[in-house]
Amino acid sequence: MRLRLALVIGALIVAAAFVPASAQAVSGPTVGANNLVDLDHGLQFPQNKQNEPAITRDPITGVLVAGANEEISQPLCRGTSTPLTSPCPFKPGAPTSGFYRSTDGGSTWTGGYLPGFASIGRTSGGDPTLDFGPRLCTNGAFSYGCGAVIYYGSLADPFPESGGELGTVSRTHDDGLTWADPVVAAPASNGKFVDHPWIAVDKIAGSPHFGRLYFSWAQFCNNCAGNGNVKIFAVHSDDEGITWSSPLQLSAANNNTPQGFRETGQMTVASDGTVEVFWTENADSPKYPSLQVVTTSKDGGDTYTAPITIAQVIDYPLRGTPFDAVDLFNRVPGMSARVDCFPHPAADPTSNKVYVVWCDFSGGHGTVQAAVSGDGLSWTSLGTVASVSGRNAFFPEPAVAGNGAVAVAFDALTAPPANNPWQTGVQTYDAYVTEMSGGSWSAAVRVSTASSNPEGSSYNNLQEQFLGDYIGIVAGPSTAWAVWTDSRNAALCSAVGSYRAAVYSGSKTAVAPNPDTACLTDFGNSDTYAASIAL
Repeated sequence: MRLRLALVIGALIVAAAFVPASAQAVSGPTVGANNLVDLDHGLQFPQNKQNEPAITRDPITGVLVAGANEEISQPLCRGTSTPLTSPCPFKPGAPTSGFYRSTDGGSTWTGGYLPGFASIGRTSGGDPTLDFGPRLCTNGAFSYGCGAVIYYGSLADPFPESGGELGTVSRTHDDGLTWADPVVAAPASNGKFVDHPWIAVDKIAGSPHFGRLYFSWAQFCNNCAGNGNVKIFAVHSDDEGITWSSPLQLSAANNNTPQGFRETGQMTVASDGTVEVFWTENADSPKYPSLQVVTTSKDGGDTYTAPITIAQVIDYPLRGTPFDAVDLFNRVPGMSARVDCFPHPAADPTSNKVYVVWCDFSGGHGTVQAAVSGDGLSWTSLGTVASVSGRNAFFPEPAVAGNGAVAVAFDALTAPPANNPWQTGVQTYDAYVTEMSGGSWSAAVRVSTASSNPEGSSYNNLQEQFLGDYIGIVAGPSTAWAVWTDSRNAALCSAVGSYRAAVYSGSKTAVAPNPDTACLTDFGNSDTYAASIAL
């Protein structure tokens, strides 16, 4: 059976000519029931807070494995009497990287925390990224005939506080029933830390580096001027993530305010083994246009091209919002939660094509844009692939099914009135999906069965809403499964709303309430939900 599946997966590498997307939408995908993934049921803030979900699927067993930032391990809020401090501080040493598994197509889920971080003197720090690949057989070759392996990339936090945050990879051979101890893939020197990790596997039989695992990340600098002096790095492994190549720097080495920020994206591997790492260059620059870029490797990650421009992007506003009093992050109008329009890719298992999507705020309306390439070097714009009237799109994530259908999941927030663009507390968002089949894109189809008010979500310091930085989607032969951060079960809290209003107005004396005594139990309850999508 495994050998037969291996042959089927290998046979997916077929030639396919690119057909431009037409202006006429096709009938949309069919969405299944919404199912709760995380495990906090009925807990108080911040233990009821999950975000940044990712998902993959074992192609042999069909088991779904997901991850999210999970805060069940955090203590309840202790309160504070000091102005502008957190009433719910994070507990040092408490894990964050949660995993979940479903053996029934996403209807029910079980899980826990990734184990083994004590073996590297750390605790798990979240930012999950998951992918699957072939097992390494006893003869030293990769083959689906020996099974599949699921990889989970995660940050690792120092505890006690010493040194910077690291990037690690855990693996499982039984779809999350057991996990090997994490291995450090992304080291960090003193004064620097790893963030925004992403993994991808060369998973199509016949590729020159079949089975190779790749890991990319951003290195930030705590004590550097100029937007953290962000650099992009990548490594690879040929033994299921046990040992890794030396880090290779893919981006330039400098950032400053005129140049803007280097906002990390994600990575993927095309069916022919081409490795593609994406990010936004000049993000939020007051001088230069923000650009979606990719660097491409044709030799298994040993060397990469200089950054190749895919498109210009207009991100959501960084400055000029009431939330500037707290920090500078890009925001969708009507929401204080941070949002960045960095690029998100997906490889087509039936061809060498790679699709990349991102949100864009051109003309004051948030849409999902896309581009496609057959070689990672030359890119063709697909223009707007998703737009919801009266709403602004964010957090897009693509996946390509075995039948060649492209699915893009995303969130979209209701637009506030023009005379009050930063009105919070009343805007709601939903998860959506659009599909391209036969060269045409469908209209956006709503995935979530109930709307979410982001005002019910929160940072631990209560000063802003918080939904994380991304959602997830994975595709099988003809079905996709999306996971997203959902706050339909989150209760609003007038005490928190008043505190936020004071902070945004510039107060230096406002004291945060204790949400566990001043709010309903469900305040802050941001859940991970999942749904199947027939393509």
